[in-house]
Amino acid sequence: MEITSSQKLSGTAEKSRDWFSYGPLLLGPLVFGGLAFSGLVPLEHRLQLVLGVAGWIMVWWITEAVPMPVTAFLPLVLFPSLGILDLNTTAANYTNPTVLLFLSGFIFALAMEQHRLHVRIALHIVRRVGTASHRLVLGFMTATAFVSMWVNNTAAALLMLPIAGSVMTLMEEDFSRLGGRQAYRNFSKSMLLGLAYAASIGGIATSIGTPTNAVLVGYLRELYRIDLSFSGWFIVGFPLAVLMLTAAYFILTKLLFRVRMEAIPDASDIIARKIEALGPVTYQEYAVSVLFSLTAAGWIFRTVLAEWLGAGFLNDTIIGMSGALLLFILPDRKARSGLLFDWTAMAKLPWGILFIIGGGLALAKTLESSGLIKLIGETVAASGSHNPWYLLTALTGVTLLLKLIIANTALATVALPMAFGIADALGLPPIVLAAPVTFAASFAFVLPMSTPPNAIVLTTGQVTVRDMIRAGLPLTAVGFLLLIAAAKIYQSMV
Repeated sequence: MEITSSQKLSGTAEKSRDWFSYGPLLLGPLVFGGLAFSGLVPLEHRLQLVLGVAGWIMVWWITEAVPMPVTAFLPLVLFPSLGILDLNTTAANYTNPTVLLFLSGFIFALAMEQHRLHVRIALHIVRRVGTASHRLVLGFMTATAFVSMWVNNTAAALLMLPIAGSVMTLMEEDFSRLGGRQAYRNFSKSMLLGLAYAASIGGIATSIGTPTNAVLVGYLRELYRIDLSFSGWFIVGFPLAVLMLTAAYFILTKLLFRVRMEAIPDASDIIARKIEALGPVTYQEYAVSVLFSLTAAGWIFRTVLAEWLGAGFLNDTIIGMSGALLLFILPDRKARSGLLFDWTAMAKLPWGILFIIGGGLALAKTLESSGLIKLIGETVAASGSHNPWYLLTALTGVTLLLKLIIANTALATVALPMAFGIADALGLPPIVLAAPVTFAASFAFVLPMSTPPNAIVLTTGQVTVRDMIRAGLPLTAVGFLLLIAAAKIYQSMV
């Protein structure tokens, strides 16, 4: 799928504003004023300011009153102006390693697109899994979840999006001819949302699948001298991931975005002809695929490589940017610049998404450093109830709500000590409360700023925030029920 700077992140067409459309635009500042200066929330003034800014940003992101990258500029202006966070600290979030990891992934996506490598890969995937719409969606969800078991969800989404986009492009004409435009729209929404959700779901299956899991493992080792092994995590995490992936598949393909068409007639012949038309694999395709594979292997085996090389500094961002840098350096005699990839292609990179992630990181840092998240946790813990299942429900519910705007790792870092404190007070095994909170911190399905994969699929212009909310709310509800049930089953076994 082509990633162009001209695509609107929300996927909505440009339209003239009428007076009613200015409502969401004005609502953001009004929410800010109400939370920050009205005294309705009994907090110290600085926390009221933080809460007000968070409310303003949330209103504009949810309603898309202005383009989402524009909303992401608010922290740069409001935090320093209100004395919440200085400009240098705020601005540093926009060049956070996560943002740079995104950049490296987008560069790979553009290189694959330029040399049509993604088309060749997509064609072979389509030929292997079949052309029934539901099988395509399930195939991509399964593949993405498997990748996400070993690499972070952002990298998994970045690896799979160009391929999924190519499949969608290849199928669009035939889909529209046989099933109508609505059939293709439903197919594309289920494909893209399925990819984003699978990237988050796969990470809960293994202890190394996402940094939030590592936070729990580290806390258990430091605070309780409990060594939670890879296999011990897998016994619980993998079945939960399978159940969540199954729920996501049925919600997307059977409930919300149904396509009443099984397979495209003679699709196998069509795919075979298109593969033949591509000709033999070129040097450029080989070069990009080798670099891409080496970078992916670096993400997967980063810990082993760091120990073997004695390179404690090695992280996903350095690996990703190293691969991206090599794309600009490798020679290509057929290219005008003499290089495999040149800077002119960067004009198509969706820079806006980088600002969205930077703004989200700035907001998350402020909510954490101000003590607002901690205050919420203390309020839950001091609710006066000693019913463990009431507290488990409250903890998990609060975590799922905060996950709408808070980064996974930051949320887990703050929420887990609260869970441990409550568990100790009630005499419960710490993992009974801590594990559901950790999993809930990865259940980011409702909003694009909840997690990078959601924001990534939004860049295609084929998924809207409203689509994501429609699908994410029921999936989050299923996840909530599964977490409570899993905790009860686990406690009955210990």
